[in-house]
Amino acid sequence: MFFTSMNKKLTFIENTFVYLAAMVIHINYTWIVYEELNMADISQQILNNSAFLIHRSITLPITLAITLNLVRTSPSLGSKLIKVAVSVAVLASEVLIAKHFEIVEFKNWNIVYEIIYLFLLHLVVQFLLKYFGQLKTRGVNEA
Repeated sequence: MFFTSMNKKLTFIENTFVYLAAMVIHINYTWIVYEELNMADISQQILNNSAFLIHRSITLPITLAITLNLVRTSPSLGSKLIKVAVSVAVLASEVLIAKHFEIVEFKNWNIVYEIIYLFLLHLVVQFLLKYFGQLKTRGVNEA
């Protein structure tokens, strides 16, 4: 609800790109960490597994889209970093809640790794958005 009612600085296409890029990266990350490397486990109970899938496919990408819209409104680097840090804190707290309710179980993984990953995810999606904007501009100039 917050995303639909907020004053967005990104266009509809850019918001869609951010959402899809974050979702694809995060799905691949969870597949590698949880399934391939077995560094963490996902609960096999239906409701817990559904909660994990909702977080992975909806909550995290929407949070990233909201954050990047808010970052675009920030005049200074400090306020941009604070907004990203708050976003990472919210997402990390969601992971801690999932850990508390045994939706996920860390084996060779911990919350510090998760926080590092979330910061890197923000940076990568921001870079991809910048590159996407350059492609869009270059495509218009060539036409």
